[in-house]
Amino acid sequence: MTDFEPAPLPVQRERARPGFARILLTTLGVILVLALGGAGIWVLTHQQRVSDQLVVWQYEPTATIAAYAERSTMTDEGRFLFYASRPTIESTESFDTHCASETEDVGILGCYVHGERKIFLFNVTDDRLDGLEEVVAAHEMLHAAWDRMPDAERAAITPLLEAEATERADDPAFVKTLDYYATAEPGERLNELHSIVGTEFADVSPELESHYATYFADRQALVQLHLASDAVFTERQAAITTIVDQTTALKSSIDADYASYNSGYDTLNADITAFNQKADEGGYFTQREFDDQRDELVTRQADLDALYSSIADRVTQYDDLVAQLDALNAEVTELNQSINIRPRSEGDS
Repeated sequence: MTDFEPAPLPVQRERARPGFARILLTTLGVILVLALGGAGIWVLTHQQRVSDQLVVWQYEPTATIAAYAERSTMTDEGRFLFYASRPTIESTESFDTHCASETEDVGILGCYVHGERKIFLFNVTDDRLDGLEEVVAAHEMLHAAWDRMPDAERAAITPLLEAEATERADDPAFVKTLDYYATAEPGERLNELHSIVGTEFADVSPELESHYATYFADRQALVQLHLASDAVFTERQAAITTIVDQTTALKSSIDADYASYNSGYDTLNADITAFNQKADEGGYFTQREFDDQRDELVTRQADLDALYSSIADRVTQYDDLVAQLDALNAEVTELNQSINIRPRSEGDS
């Protein structure tokens, strides 16, 4: 358990006149004493709420942080918990000191540090991922909510969260996410489910929808932000998969037909040699027999030339697809870097 330390008072923007600050603080102290006298039991039983309120009073959100809260449709309660966690937006270097991950192909975009009760958010600057930061902010705010949630409330929503997970047990991406958390954050399955379901699942039980209404005024709008930003990756991955399938099929057909072309021409050349030799030796007794044999060879050559032309066309298609694939891979690399996924180094296995 971490000892509570009162948050520092706001820095004065102007020098106060002598005695003014003391009077103000003394007056505030009287107000607090009176409040404790009238509601002492509530304060004693809600110490975290009192601590959070003191933090919120002193926290000044940036315009960007305030915009995250607004666009993710946080209610007053959601915004309170968000600000109580003193969210900050960090660049790569400073962010990784708080939320680093050593797992390959995993991008960490935010974290809620339980001991500090503080949210750190990665600075996503790629305009193609509009809405992603708001979803991450909402996800982390729900961790703050879970951290403060009474055991009885957690117990009540646990079967509801597990039911949502069961319904999506055949979703490879969802299963992969849970597998990651099981390794990276053992024991936090329900905590993570609470944040994932609340920010990413459009259709949930009425009971859970009511629960999340405490934190979001329009949760569906938040989920749409998730779907839109996620589509940036899923659409490119689908395009990459399609191109890989196409290039694989093209290469297979090109290789097979090129082998047939080479063996066909080997046979044709041998037959042409035999035809010419027979003709030179006067082996054809009629012009018709000669013409028929010659026409058959010419037809075979034309067929092989047509096959070669087809192969050449497919090679061009293949090269075009490879160029598209390279462009998509470059895009994905940029996007991965923008979500804090580093490219593997040459020495990585």
